[in-house]
Amino acid sequence: MPEEGFYRAGRTHPGPQVHGPRTGPPSGGTGGGSSRRPRWDTDAGITDRDVAALRWLGQQYAARSDVLRVLLGRLSPGSPRVAGQLGDATLRDVLDRWEDRGLVARDCLLGHLWVAPTVKALRLVGLDVRAWSFVIPQLAHVHAVGVVRLALEPSIPAGGRWLSERELRREAGKSHVPDAAIQLPDAPDLEAGAGLYGEDVDALPKRIAVEVELTRKGAARLREAWTRPRHGRWQRTAYYAPPEVAGYLTGQLARIRPRHPIQVHPLPDVPGTSYLRLGGAS
Repeated sequence: MPEEGFYRAGRTHPGPQVHGPRTGPPSGGTGGGSSRRPRWDTDAGITDRDVAALRWLGQQYAARSDVLRVLLGRLSPGSPRVAGQLGDATLRDVLDRWEDRGLVARDCLLGHLWVAPTVKALRLVGLDVRAWSFVIPQLAHVHAVGVVRLALEPSIPAGGRWLSERELRREAGKSHVPDAAIQLPDAPDLEAGAGLYGEDVDALPKRIAVEVELTRKGAARLREAWTRPRHGRWQRTAYYAPPEVAGYLTGQLARIRPRHPIQVHPLPDVPGTSYLRLGGAS
């Protein structure tokens, strides 16, 4: 993935929270303070839901239509016919509205619809990154990381958040970064440590690195990654992989002694989505 900055200098906004439908104050209409809100397919300008969805999309480079149906379903102001998923017609309406405003590019690749935010959209929602052009050999990985995020994000403790690869690159520059990270909530009760000159220094929030592996990496690359020194804020690395790759990683763990904890998990299932098999089929 391209090496690039994430946020404008001095800005550190968290990623959008997509744990469930957003709530908001009732509209100002008559009828006893009705709480009805505009539908996704109603052009009421750029809404908070649009911003949350476009930020998520920009953080993940792009998304396939099934990921978008789940993401937008979680942000939906109403009750989708299929719980947690936006319908195909409503998704088309949303994408038409975004495209009419010059906010997304879309294309049919490998038998699926893919969507990526434009430069205009990225600037509108405050992401200082380049617009990503679709690269077919990278689509399977981009998609898998998006599905893993959908699976894990609802279980992140309050006060924690998902950090995308793009944000991590902002911090690390040219150093290696994982595909993503889960930043855990601050621990305010911990005693401050001592800085270089004896000043009080609060501990940085702990993180869990997230790696999505769809193919086998050579043993030498794994050894280098698993024995590389890491900052103490990183608690462990969680790998998510298909069965054949997960079995290979588990075998390598038995012969390589990592310097920090490594966990291997199967790719999580998210209702309404599937993984893109290498070679194009889902």
